Amino acid sequence: MVRGVSANGGSGGLSGSDAVRRLVDLNGPDWQFGRVPQKSIDCENANDYNQVAEWLPATVPGNVRADLLALGYISDPFYGLNNEDSQWVDEWDWWYRKALSLQLGEGERAFLVFEGIDYISAVYLNGVELGRHEGMFSRQVYEITHHLSGQSTESVATVRIRGSAALPRPRLTAWQRAWNRISGTLLPKFEAFPDRIRTLKCQMGFGWDFAPRLRTMGLWDDVYLVVTRAVFIRDVFVQCEIQGIRDKGRGTELARVKLRLELDADREQAARAQVTVRGKNFADELHFDFDLALSKGPQVKEVELSIENPRLWQPWERGFPHLYEVKVDVYPTGSSVPSDSLVTTFGLRTIELVPNDDAPSGASPWTFVINGQPLFIRGANWVPVDALPGRARREDYAHLLSLAKEAGINMLRVWGGGLREKRAFYELCDELGLPVWQEFPFACVFFGHFPRHESFLSLARRECTAIVRQLRNHPSLVLWCGGNEFSPRRNRKLIETLKAVVAANDGTRPFKEVSPGRGDSHNWRVWHGKYHVRHYRQDEAQFASEFGLSSVPDLASLQKFIPAEHLWPPGEFWHYHHAELSKLRRYTGPWLRDCTRVTFAPAGFAIRRSGGRIT
Repeated sequence: MVRGVSANGGSGGLSGSDAVRRLVDLNGPDWQFGRVPQKSIDCENANDYNQVAEWLPATVPGNVRADLLALGYISDPFYGLNNEDSQWVDEWDWWYRKALSLQLGEGERAFLVFEGIDYISAVYLNGVELGRHEGMFSRQVYEITHHLSGQSTESVATVRIRGSAALPRPRLTAWQRAWNRISGTLLPKFEAFPDRIRTLKCQMGFGWDFAPRLRTMGLWDDVYLVVTRAVFIRDVFVQCEIQGIRDKGRGTELARVKLRLELDADREQAARAQVTVRGKNFADELHFDFDLALSKGPQVKEVELSIENPRLWQPWERGFPHLYEVKVDVYPTGSSVPSDSLVTTFGLRTIELVPNDDAPSGASPWTFVINGQPLFIRGANWVPVDALPGRARREDYAHLLSLAKEAGINMLRVWGGGLREKRAFYELCDELGLPVWQEFPFACVFFGHFPRHESFLSLARRECTAIVRQLRNHPSLVLWCGGNEFSPRRNRKLIETLKAVVAANDGTRPFKEVSPGRGDSHNWRVWHGKYHVRHYRQDEAQFASEFGLSSVPDLASLQKFIPAEHLWPPGEFWHYHHAELSKLRRYTGPWLRDCTRVTFAPAGFAIRRSGGRIT
């Protein structure tokens, strides 16, 4: 480890060449896709690219169904019963392709990067396989330097995606299959032992009490090329230790910052790292220099630096969310041109959990303390903004997160049945000063347990490691949680795996095994149990991370997904879209006399507001 001293301070622009790393954005509507009969990606003739009969235009990031919908091949799956008519999509495998035009200069290296492919995939360049992958959340990075040699600048990147009907499934015993039949009879759309527990993808896509069964496939996150020189900076992890917490604003005497640089060198060499730290949303700048001895291949180097009187990242109601930007340039010794340059954002803040003031002895800690001050949480649960998550864009996140802040919400729990959201979500939370509780993608196993065999635990380890590594520099992220509503006792192997992943790849934030648990409550006696809303007065949980009531959308919203002839009275189409009519009638009753489709929705909204005011 080497330590650095500030070379100079003051305001101004970042030093070094911002153009040394070339980023080629591969997102956009100029992709194509097509289908082939379903087969295992592991079989000998899996590269059946030439068997695609018809290539159609596609948009990336996106989703197979979203592309088919845009072309009119399927009807809107969210309208009426249309979703049933598009289940055939899962029975095919799908190819995506894009033409690349890239010529490398002398000494340059190129890497093809996929931020997220859903779900089982194989990646090719010019017909040569680069790699295979199972999982929705890992960043896949492939060096393609040697595939681009020669005079031609034209290449074709292709991705084969396995159809969702062929997703891995757990092996069920005879009595588990019997229980599934019984539970499905008693509770429609409910499986005691669901197929989804074998996959590391958005659990909600298998069908939920608020979402349709849409098992997604596609290039759902960003795709791009990175062009560097001899040394490739794969990642920069920023770890901070803050001394002398005082108050808002500058707040501390000193921050010690450790940078963990993950580098990939094409040969053994001496190099120099130039580190520039500046305020991203305020004026401040520092420079540091470090000497590095690099071996050939992937490696990790750690450097340390100090920031005097640093600005703190604060939750929005406490102050300003100061953000820093760190730029790392790696120069070969004797060269004035950097081999690679990487910029990442971080914030300086402390986070710890302490017991509530009224907690019994030995209680699990549930008071969030940020920068030395307890924060009373007024939170909400965050589920994916779209059941076809490839369609989510930065403006979608910006709109909803701004509404959350305006509503007074000061923490969002990213629910375990959903996603590792796209980068824009966490960047916006950083900028808004909106703390995030992030769960891993495990949810709702009420009977039995997630698989315990090593192949599944290895998959969980790999995908969750990728999630931690992608999110760990975001100051808005204040808590890791193993997931939503499963037994930590029956899933001890999974919990220990997740705990080890967090410790090895982050270690700067608290980790909770599962929600609910150890003082955390999901109070669904009101609503699911049909208790009176006064029951909330009896809830003595140390922390309540789930509770509430559903309500009926207004008439204009209902008309967007239920055909006019089926709007009233509520019937098959309402049930298909997860309206729990007996519960809605139970809680809207006091507000209704002559029930019509016009009065039902406002009544649902009224009881929801009233339930929130119970004291």
